[in-house]
Amino acid sequence: MLEKLPTSKPKETVLTAEEREENERDEAWMAQHPVNDRDTEVEQDFSEICVERVTVCERLLSRFELTYDLEALRAITQFSSKEERESSIRQPALQALIPMFQTIRYLRKQKAVEREALKVLTRYTVVSNVVGNVTGDPNGKIFDIVVHNRTIWPY
Repeated sequence: MLEKLPTSKPKETVLTAEEREENERDEAWMAQHPVNDRDTEVEQDFSEICVERVTVCERLLSRFELTYDLEALRAITQFSSKEERESSIRQPALQALIPMFQTIRYLRKQKAVEREALKVLTRYTVVSNVVGNVTGDPNGKIFDIVVHNRTIWPY
C-alpha cells in the first residue's frame, strides 16, 4: 500500500518592495557572474566576488525555507510512477536547489573562499536532504524511493 503524498504547493509569500528588489538584484548579479561549476580547473575569482556568491547563496537558502513546506517535503518517501514524481511538490523545490548547488560546488573550488565562509554547505545539506534524493527501489516493488539522509560533501 502506497502512502498518500503531500500536495501542498509552494507557499505564496507576499514580498515587500524591498524583498522583491533584493530578489531582482540577486538574479541580475547571478546573470552577470555565471557559475561554471563543471570544469575541474576553474578560473579563480577575487575574494570579493566569492563573498558575494556566498551571500547570494545564503539569501537563496532563506527564500527556499520561506517558500517550501519543509515538513511536507520530508514526508515524501516514495513515488508509484514517473508522473507522480514529476507532478509532486518536490519538483519545484528540486529546481530551486539547482542554482544553490552549482554555486556551492563552484565555491568549493575557489582558493579565495575561507572554510568558515562555506558554513552555507551545512545549511544547504539540511535543505537538500529535506527534498531528498530519488533512487530506484532495489526490491522493485515501488517505482522510486526518496532518501532523506545523504551526505553531499565532506566538511
